[in-house]
Amino acid sequence: MKSIFLLSFSLLLFNAEVEAQQPITGINQQVYSIYEKQYNELLTSRGMPDEEIRNLLKTYAGNNINSDSALAKLLGQFFSQKKDIGILFYFFNNDTLRISYFKPGKIIQIEKLAIKKEQLLQLGANINQSLNLYTLSSSRTPVSRGSISLNKKQPAAISFNKAIKNATDILLPPTFDKNTKHLLIIPALNIGTIPFHLLQPYGNRSFLIDSCSFTIIPSLIDLVALRTKILKNSIGSWMGDKLPNSFDKDQGFSSIDKMSFVFENPLLICNPAYPTDSSFIFPNLPGAEKEIAATIKVVKNKYVFLKGKNATKDSILKYIFDADVAYFATHGIADQEDPMGKSFLVLSGKSPYLTAKEIMGMRGRKHSLPEMVILSACQTGLGKSLEAGTAGIARSFLLGGSNHVIMSLWNVDDDATAYLMSRFIYHLQSPHRFMPSEPLRLAILDTKKIYKNPSQWASFSLFGIDY
Repeated sequence: MKSIFLLSFSLLLFNAEVEAQQPITGINQQVYSIYEKQYNELLTSRGMPDEEIRNLLKTYAGNNINSDSALAKLLGQFFSQKKDIGILFYFFNNDTLRISYFKPGKIIQIEKLAIKKEQLLQLGANINQSLNLYTLSSSRTPVSRGSISLNKKQPAAISFNKAIKNATDILLPPTFDKNTKHLLIIPALNIGTIPFHLLQPYGNRSFLIDSCSFTIIPSLIDLVALRTKILKNSIGSWMGDKLPNSFDKDQGFSSIDKMSFVFENPLLICNPAYPTDSSFIFPNLPGAEKEIAATIKVVKNKYVFLKGKNATKDSILKYIFDADVAYFATHGIADQEDPMGKSFLVLSGKSPYLTAKEIMGMRGRKHSLPEMVILSACQTGLGKSLEAGTAGIARSFLLGGSNHVIMSLWNVDDDATAYLMSRFIYHLQSPHRFMPSEPLRLAILDTKKIYKNPSQWASFSLFGIDY
């Protein structure tokens, strides 16, 4: 396990380099009050009982985050004061996207963009079309049984360069620069499913991933809960839900600034015997076997490997609570209308679907879900887009107890994916700051040297929290 070691949208700039002691204003209070309601709506859409929602909000409420300055102050307690960490908090309401850019302890910049929900959703679609993803992934994507696949190439709405420029101009503030080496992204709507790797904020053709790792945080509430959980486990001096006043940040963070993640007991699931009597046709995934074979070469300890007919839901539930990592190389389905009941990973057997609802329902058991989950299955990063973010399979694992989910936005190249994941596991085993997002960044850069097309290396993101 671990070892220590715009498009022309109106823009309003509120401030830059403002210290965290900024006074609370009515508009700030309104943003955070509305956001809490949006989060409540997101969890309610997942079928979570009101009592459990209140428990999730308890830690968040205990920190009194009711303004930008209060959030900046908390971020200063949660993270090292080094200037290479940036935090982007997106808030969407009434056709307005509010982008708050922080460094730990400081508000750097607040922007407001007049933009409709449909325009934000189109940002990701334009990038996907410009990469020709819909055609490239057609042979690997499940299709509804009885439907007719025309395999007709859809022309890109705009060029790749234009799609990336539009997304960069909208999503990254002008004050973002190469001094930021790690970016925490708290998304709204579909923003968490946009491949930030490909944004170009440096005034040249280099990509964000060339200089900066990033993590998609499910929500502001999840940031507070997950970061508190990690600091409690790593530092051990927390009382209740708040950081103690006597906490020595320099000494405390030094213990988690360099971490490695050695697979001690991984569960590997590969290319199940897909059901033939379902409403979907699931193509075979020979590339999934390449991924797991490459992983096994790197894993030095014991592991459980479930393949084909052996990869049943019952077998997975037998082993998953003793695993430190669960690696799913299979098909995934994301449903926009019923993200809990009809979003699932595809397995073998009489009951082949592991739904988002079942995954989320695993929380609270004596043994928790694995600390890390790797979802090498198309659509696992997708789901229903609500104002407080996306409800899908990846979020279910976090609600079920995992800390880190490596999620896939698309799946188009067997060899590139197998190589990327083998490099990721290799880099995980060395100490790094920003674990596990920095090992993922290094694996992407390794892959990028060999497989040049962005569609081959930009599909995996970290969803959750870093050490």
